[in-house]
Amino acid sequence: MTGTSDDVRVDAAPAAPGAASTHLSAVRDFDRFLGDPREAGAVVSTVRSLELDERSAFPAEEIAAVDRFGLQRWYVPAAHGGRLTDALEPLLMIRHLARRDFTVAAVHGKTFLGAICAWVAGGETTGRMAELAGSGAPVSWGLTERGRGSDLSRSTTAAAVGDARVRVDGGKWPINNAVRCRAMTVLARTDDRPGPRSLSLVLVDKHEADSATISYEPKVRAHGLRGANLAGIRFEGTVVGRSSVIGPVGHGLEIVLKSLQLTRPFTTALSMGAADQALAIALETAATERVGGRPLADLPIARRALADAVADALLTEILMFTGVRCAHAAPDEMALVSALVKFLGPDTTDLLFRDLSRFLGARAQVVGLAGVDEIEPALAGAFQKAARDSRVVGIFDGNSVVNLNMIVNEIPNLLRPADPPVLDEVLALLRPEVRFDALPTGSLRLVTRQGSRLLRALPQLVDAAAGAGAPLEVLAPARFVAAEYAAALAQADGLPRQSQPDPLAFHLAERIALAFGGASALAFWLARRGAVPAPLGVDDAWIAAVLQRVAQRLGGPAVDPDIADAVTGAALRVSGPVTVLPSWIGAAA
Repeated sequence: MTGTSDDVRVDAAPAAPGAASTHLSAVRDFDRFLGDPREAGAVVSTVRSLELDERSAFPAEEIAAVDRFGLQRWYVPAAHGGRLTDALEPLLMIRHLARRDFTVAAVHGKTFLGAICAWVAGGETTGRMAELAGSGAPVSWGLTERGRGSDLSRSTTAAAVGDARVRVDGGKWPINNAVRCRAMTVLARTDDRPGPRSLSLVLVDKHEADSATISYEPKVRAHGLRGANLAGIRFEGTVVGRSSVIGPVGHGLEIVLKSLQLTRPFTTALSMGAADQALAIALETAATERVGGRPLADLPIARRALADAVADALLTEILMFTGVRCAHAAPDEMALVSALVKFLGPDTTDLLFRDLSRFLGARAQVVGLAGVDEIEPALAGAFQKAARDSRVVGIFDGNSVVNLNMIVNEIPNLLRPADPPVLDEVLALLRPEVRFDALPTGSLRLVTRQGSRLLRALPQLVDAAAGAGAPLEVLAPARFVAAEYAAALAQADGLPRQSQPDPLAFHLAERIALAFGGASALAFWLARRGAVPAPLGVDDAWIAAVLQRVAQRLGGPAVDPDIADAVTGAALRVSGPVTVLPSWIGAAA
């Protein structure tokens, strides 16, 4: 791959074996800065996280420390004075932060979401947004309203746009950082007539507006994200300058829908961070607990449960990685890819937490620091907190039903005849050493032309795996996934065309998402096969476990016991997070 649309330069030169990539060195620096969460002096420590969660207290010290590091500079594109080039950098930073404390990551990362519309829309607000976000000033995203669900087209907050000023009236709820934000990107109605051109975006800077015209609703008491500043905000004659309109008047909904294509993979990094924490707790429990005089990790049932969790974590990681790579190299496919990633990533993480809750038993239900004398906090309350917090990912930036509906809407494009993609280009998409200089936001589309090249390439990927000498443990589930995808498309082609989707279409959308996960994993394995060192030290076993797990969710058999043993043993030997990404991308040594 030599380039992308919008003249975005791609450098495919691999990093030297065993060397840290200077391109992603900031990720390693950030991980080292955060420190060991089990140490009291760490920027984000486990004990303090649990204390704050018990009190539903805002993590002010942690947010201030992350600001001092300057994570917010990676939310601003380099073209506007920030450090955002390859979006994999902030994605991995958020993952490492969420691994310590999901709440801190969600609160700080909200500014990326709040600012994204300015980068997609372009125009005169970009410089102002860059100054706000890059300085560490919290920026929120005011999309949802009380009683309106996920249907943004029903927004009633109004903005009267004049020659010199904009008046905003209405309310947004529930909003992360509603009270503490310096500014908010507000979706507001600028035309009473129905239609896609009735909504616009306005940057409401509280330092510009009269504070007497802004009020707040009480903090939302949530099951997870207890310490976050989730609340409502109301505008009553709030006036800002005409230059605060983001993008053309009437284009607000279009800008938001395109922006969501970038934020959805970003939020999956939160899921991945929570999965990292949960899996680490389960692996440590397996290594240290004894049952009947034997280590828990030696029991076959325990090894199977851990293997499933490892496979789920690796699938989520590959989905996160695929989403951000497609944002750079295939932005015209992000209307579908972002929905696939946003549905399947959090859904897989929810499955991981459900299964590990059974594995950990009563320990998984310990909240806060209760029982700290008997149970190490990192093996108790931290799991419960991560489990509660992670569930929110499937809700915000379009919930699971919204994303399934988007996949359903794209089925006709998946059915459209198309030439098979060039396999080398598909594999280049998932080579971690490929480096990107910018997000080509100008190439985002509201719908795709031909769906996803990864899905179109699935038969080729299976053939390539066979040609590469893949063992039966890999080929059998790969062929099963490809056959199930073909069957899903055949069923979808037979559905009647109607204004409201057939309920069966949502079931098929889930199966298409699983096929996309299998295709992404297989492409990643082919792109990385033979790399030294091998992922987890078991190059074929990890992909066999992931593909067998995907096949199982599609109705196939469970993960093979020998594969489960190999993957669990490899995960128990890993020092640090379980990952198939190269070591120079991962945490500090």
